Amino acid sequence: MGEEGPVYKNPVSHIDINRSVNSIEYINFRDVNAEYVFKEFLKDINSNNDAIELNLINNKAYKEAVITSLSRDVSRSEILLQMIRGEQKTFGGSKLFYLNDTYDKMLVISVPRSMEGKLSMVLNRLNKINEKVARINFRVKKENLEVYMKRQSLKDKKDIIANMINERLKI
Repeated sequence: MGEEGPVYKNPVSHIDINRSVNSIEYINFRDVNAEYVFKEFLKDINSNNDAIELNLINNKAYKEAVITSLSRDVSRSEILLQMIRGEQKTFGGSKLFYLNDTYDKMLVISVPRSMEGKLSMVLNRLNKINEKVARINFRVKKENLEVYMKRQSLKDKKDIIANMINERLKI
């Protein structure tokens, strides 16, 4: 620990979706590649996706879409971005959902009359990420407390303030 003191770790933010009805888009369409509203998702659709999923898209099998706004830009946290990327894919390699270029929106596309089932799978994946985040944050809180306890004899006001924040601020 240098002269500046320890670095207390920051917790990782959870993934959440803006639940306002006006922030959710539901779209019926004919061709993913022809719809302007999907343009910001095409990079993610076409990168690291399996052949079956791309075939469904290119053969215009998908007809329904839901676009939601994420409550925070996931690219601001490398660990969060890695986790969401890891949960995007099925065992077969198809992506369940797509992120836009700025990582603040999510697209779910489905064949007709299958949106609720696919959206349910996506929400389960997001819950899985949030469970991992909760475990990480528990460890961060524990490590921050350990750092504080080691430095408590210094009676540094910044350490006391950082500890108060770590103990009392609910995230």
